[in-house]
Amino acid sequence: MKTAWLRKKGAEELLVFFNGWGMDHRIAAWLLHESLSAGFSGDMLACYDYHTLETEEGFMNGISRYSRITVVAWSFGVWAAQHTELPPIGRAIAINGTLHPVDAGMGIPPEVFQATLSTYSDENRLRFNRRMCGTREALELFSCIAPERETSDQLTELKRLQEHLLNRTITRSAAWHYNHAVIGGRDCVFPPQHQLHAWEGVPQTVIADMPHFPFYYFRNLQEVLACCSR
Repeated sequence: MKTAWLRKKGAEELLVFFNGWGMDHRIAAWLLHESLSAGFSGDMLACYDYHTLETEEGFMNGISRYSRITVVAWSFGVWAAQHTELPPIGRAIAINGTLHPVDAGMGIPPEVFQATLSTYSDENRLRFNRRMCGTREALELFSCIAPERETSDQLTELKRLQEHLLNRTITRSAAWHYNHAVIGGRDCVFPPQHQLHAWEGVPQTVIADMPHFPFYYFRNLQEVLACCSR
């Protein structure tokens, strides 16, 4: 796993953002920029690239000093966060993802996941991005903050994620749980009904028009965190 400190000013609260598969720090950096303009005052760390779920040296020491830690996780990052060693978490929000990322009833249908894995290429990457974003406007925003990663590198990461899931090599049990799940009604990656089933018993916010890529609808971190108050 790779990490990037986007803001480290000695704030009392840290927001740890777990990005989705195939991403880098750029979405999180854009979110932070928009959030600072709206009054965000915490520090922020971005996590991404799940070739391995082992954290970089100094990770725990760097985040353990904070008195409050919030996790915001999107897509495959929802699962990755729960398999990452973290200090006590104050609150955690899952966006368009589940703890069962490849599952016939609670995640990405296995046949869809396998089709993505088997056919991923530069051309299909563009198709996937269009499907993920849902609308032209959302795709335009995503294109401005899209990850600067090679398609082959994204594919290797996806293969590694499949290995983790199939081999059940990750056994760490998180000492925290998600407090809220945000579900996009037009998510074509994690079907909304699967998310609803996966998060039974957890407070939910359903946004009917939101596709898998949520950050055309959530323009800053404050809008995400406000879901916990609904």
